[in-house]
Amino acid sequence: MQFVARILIVVAALLTSAGAVITRAYEREPPRVAHYVSEFARIGFILDRSGELPKLKFDGSEEILVLRWQPAAGGDRLLLRDDGEVVLRISGLGGMTLFTPALRGGTPVAPDRPAPPLLPPPPSIALVRDIAGRIMMQLRAETGKEILLEADWTSVGGDPSARGILFDAIRNAGTALFDVARSGPGRAAVSNYLKRVRFVQSRAPGIFFQGDMLVVNFSVEQGLAGRPSSYAILRQLRQIFR
Repeated sequence: MQFVARILIVVAALLTSAGAVITRAYEREPPRVAHYVSEFARIGFILDRSGELPKLKFDGSEEILVLRWQPAAGGDRLLLRDDGEVVLRISGLGGMTLFTPALRGGTPVAPDRPAPPLLPPPPSIALVRDIAGRIMMQLRAETGKEILLEADWTSVGGDPSARGILFDAIRNAGTALFDVARSGPGRAAVSNYLKRVRFVQSRAPGIFFQGDMLVVNFSVEQGLAGRPSSYAILRQLRQIFR
């Protein structure tokens, strides 16, 4: 009887310990919206998990990345960009690791202060056209060639949601084009093969080449997830111009 009692005590202790682990894991669940930093790398970002799809914005960057969940081994969860690259790994106990092109091995990060949700206000159509014009001027300076950025400005002008998604699509395309044009082979490819970038409202985001035109599809229905990130556009450009 004493042996059985000892077994029951051990089992009860194990169950209590498991319950404590679950409780600690629940308590360590990252906040819904917060600013994060790494102790080992000079990098910070806001992570907004208040919606169905998490959003992330690095310090010093204007681009908001929309991430998608993917389960991983050991009960961990991954957050991926739209080009398939892992940005964050969240462990079952709430620990978080950030991955970037410069930090392939990852660096642990933790929240250091509250932050507002990543909900940018819709820009005016004048601001949308202004960003397109400034990107065209900078591309001309980079490549020595006129590359037109086109969209149906009239139909987008009356829709605040469409203006916001188009604004981001244009800015993301500009970021990717500058990255390509600032390398020798990329500059030559952009100068020789690209004459226009056309932004088209569609059911889903996408990027493809049509003759001398790069077509960037954006979807208003999908919200911020409805425009390709600069990383997805850059990957497509590198495949085209390789």
